[in-house]
Amino acid sequence: MRRAQATLIAILLVGMAVTATAGDMALTRNGEFYRVAPSNDGLVVNHRFADGTVAEYLIPQTSGLTVTSLQVGVDELTGAIFVAWQIGEELDTFIQVAWLADQWWMGPYAVAGHDGTAVENPQMMLDRVVDVVEEDGEQIEVATTFLHLVWWSYTGTRDDGSAYLASVPLDEGGNLQIDAFQPIALSDLLPYGIGCEGIDDTAGLAHPKVFVDPQSGSPHVFATDFSNCLFQILKIDYEVVEEIIGDTKRRRHVVILGHEAMIAANPDIVLASAKVEVGHGLDVVMYWDIEDAVAYVQLDENGTPPVQSLAIGEHLSREQAMEMIRNLVH
Repeated sequence: MRRAQATLIAILLVGMAVTATAGDMALTRNGEFYRVAPSNDGLVVNHRFADGTVAEYLIPQTSGLTVTSLQVGVDELTGAIFVAWQIGEELDTFIQVAWLADQWWMGPYAVAGHDGTAVENPQMMLDRVVDVVEEDGEQIEVATTFLHLVWWSYTGTRDDGSAYLASVPLDEGGNLQIDAFQPIALSDLLPYGIGCEGIDDTAGLAHPKVFVDPQSGSPHVFATDFSNCLFQILKIDYEVVEEIIGDTKRRRHVVILGHEAMIAANPDIVLASAKVEVGHGLDVVMYWDIEDAVAYVQLDENGTPPVQSLAIGEHLSREQAMEMIRNLVH
């Protein structure tokens, strides 16, 4: 079996499937807006349709919960809604996920923590991949939607921990195949390590992020690796594998991780509140609010990137400053 030359088709279809997400908000390509927020009755997803009508979906078993790091995402193919959140602080934390598919809520499921391990700062993305494989002169389409969830985990101190990634496929109805939830640590992937010393505010760096490279349409993870004193950018790629189960042949996607960039860690970057803007060629600028200015850094593999700032005032608003900084990579 060989993989057909369908790269352009796959990129176009993947690009069509990624929903714009920003933590507790999501916007689909057809103009539907979602936001998850706590209420007196529990966590509620507010859904505003493109025509302006609204609906609310109460997540079961969430009444009275105190949660942080709320995340919402939508599978545009099936309309399934996914929500993730963090409960607790430091070593007494866990992450839960729930989803609404075919008018039924599933979960919440605790997917990390609850075992004396601290798990913090979840971030989520949904991505659809389509490949065409050729066998015996026939072209066969293999398509899968994945939920990618990243978070930080540690047992002692944050700088002894690691970012984790779980890439979980959805079934045809939009349900998460929860039995396939198998997270992997993203630290120590390199054959060497120098360790970090002198970084006091490690909490600000323990915030892995997922984003889409606009050139390839591929999802990527940005994460700190304290064991190597690096920021690393990892590409989430896919491969079609073939399995024989009894007399049945099955093809499915598996996730392949690859290093795209390794950048010396800078303790002055505040990942906790930083936004990431990615340009062609994986040029990356990160920026965050500070008093009377917007701080930013252009990530560079050639050395430790300096943090700069753009002052705001009478002639430059905060929004204008952010737009100018985003344009640095475009």
